[in-house]
Amino acid sequence: MEDVAMSDLSAEHANFYERFKSFWAAPSGERVLEIIAPDAVIHFTGAGHMSGRDYAAWMGEALARFEGLAVTPMDSAGNRDMLYIAWEASADMHGERRTYRGVDRFRLRDGMAIEEHVIFDSAVLTPAGRVGIDKGSAG
Repeated sequence: MEDVAMSDLSAEHANFYERFKSFWAAPSGERVLEIIAPDAVIHFTGAGHMSGRDYAAWMGEALARFEGLAVTPMDSAGNRDMLYIAWEASADMHGERRTYRGVDRFRLRDGMAIEEHVIFDSAVLTPAGRVGIDKGSAG
């Protein structure tokens, strides 16, 4: 599938997006620092923030904890120093395969992310999952 948005990205955004896709093709905690500056601030909606260095360590643990974690970048858009990447993730959690979507908002400087906001419905990570349109509604 061709990425239509690539032609609309600046050279810096397109380069970062390609490196983001490369990271998720073979993710590891150590590789986080290929795209995220060690002193970057990483925000998780509703869960606080951490440094890029701490994020690299956390990612190493998360990859081991979420069996079969796969992230597929789906689309991107850029605006000045900001790059938005929409993605779909899936992993084996709580005895079932779960798939969810999210968006990362990056602030870039010299080709590296100096800030990242990871935005997705984290309820999918809980044992009960998420009740909603695709799971049926409660009540």
